[in-house]
Amino acid sequence: MSIKRWPVLAAAALSVGIGLLPVRSARACGGCFPVGGQSRNPTQVTSHRMALSLSKDQTTLWDQIQYVGEPEEFAWVLPIKGTVDVGLSSDLLFAQLEALTAITVTSPVVYCPSPSSGVGGSSGPCGTTSSSTKAATGGGGMSVQQGEENPVDVLAQEVVGPYETVQLASDDPVALRTWLDAHGYAIPMEVEPVVDAYVNEGFGFLALRLVPGTGIDSMRPVRVTTAGASPTLPLRMVAAGTGAMTAVSLFVVSEGSYVPQNMPFARIDPLNLVWNFDTQRSNYSELRADYFEQQDGRGWLVEAAFDIGVWAVDPVLAKADDAPAESGYGGVDGEGALEEATVDVATLFAGLDPASLALTRLNAELSREGLASDLVLGPTNAVVQTSLQAPLHVGDPCKTAFAACSDSWDGEGGGYAFGEDGSKSGCDCSATASTGPGSLALGLGGLAFGAALLRRRRR
Repeated sequence: MSIKRWPVLAAAALSVGIGLLPVRSARACGGCFPVGGQSRNPTQVTSHRMALSLSKDQTTLWDQIQYVGEPEEFAWVLPIKGTVDVGLSSDLLFAQLEALTAITVTSPVVYCPSPSSGVGGSSGPCGTTSSSTKAATGGGGMSVQQGEENPVDVLAQEVVGPYETVQLASDDPVALRTWLDAHGYAIPMEVEPVVDAYVNEGFGFLALRLVPGTGIDSMRPVRVTTAGASPTLPLRMVAAGTGAMTAVSLFVVSEGSYVPQNMPFARIDPLNLVWNFDTQRSNYSELRADYFEQQDGRGWLVEAAFDIGVWAVDPVLAKADDAPAESGYGGVDGEGALEEATVDVATLFAGLDPASLALTRLNAELSREGLASDLVLGPTNAVVQTSLQAPLHVGDPCKTAFAACSDSWDGEGGGYAFGEDGSKSGCDCSATASTGPGSLALGLGGLAFGAALLRRRRR
């Protein structure tokens, strides 16, 4: 199956370190390593949710990971360029981005004639009033001493919330790995070549773990900001601590939409959506699963790409203001929540033109091979809407037509008569679109899917 790519511009050469966004069972890291040797219960990363804010002045990346393990038994080691700004965040931001890009599929419109023997009378549209589904599209203190035998530069060291952090740089991969090992970061043997490659490419690392003795199992989210534009995600480091397959969701906020430049991608073709009136759901999830299976752990789906305004994340600020203790921001009782949320939201839009904001959502189910290369993103001028209507249907639309149309036909609440066997008299619904199941194959014409879904470039 061939996949047509959208035209993209040349990507910037710099890369950004993976940010963090952990919450309870969802913790975040670039590469997850055991602390102080082998963990009794090795950490297993199952999925990532990442948010990337990309402007010409700075790049900020949040990373929320679902994993199995104890937070005090592992740490995060993230590739970075230069020094970075580390700040606290909340999973509330991810929840809002996910809500904004949730896929909604409605049934095709069907028309139901009058129940009076099917002759004369009025008719009304059915199947859209309540026929919709959403496709769910997740020891001791840190020492920083160094000697001539360990040429590692400590660029910065600070405590951020419950974390102790240190930023490192070295021209010697062996020296850097030795430093990490000596300070309690046990790098798995299979990840050593990845660390060495990043060092040879001029990267430093941000090492982060819980402050000893905090005694908490609900870890605060963290964001990482790097100077300059950097549409490249270091997926090679993300592979550390993962299993055979890793689900990844990526939200990009920038001036225009973004898609993979160096990896295959596609979208679900709306023309292949089929609504099942018997089950009251579409086949979107099946099409999605089929695509990932066909890509063998390497392909990405573009599931949303459209303009937004700064108001789109107002619910984050409202929650921090109205229910600070429940927002995930601020202290234990939510003190300072609104201030932290305000900084987090400001960082999301920093350096971007409010009149040109766009939100893109990409999803993937990546194998270890799919994480073997960093993801490079490039701009596109296409739009992918999240509110879809299935043009095809299967099942009996009359079952839902009765509920949807009975009040609109005669103004008196009349409807179909049901027999003892469940049959309906006077039922002769017809669909406005083709009634066959149609092709369930995924249309992979890149994202060139018609003028109705295209917009001209804003800049």
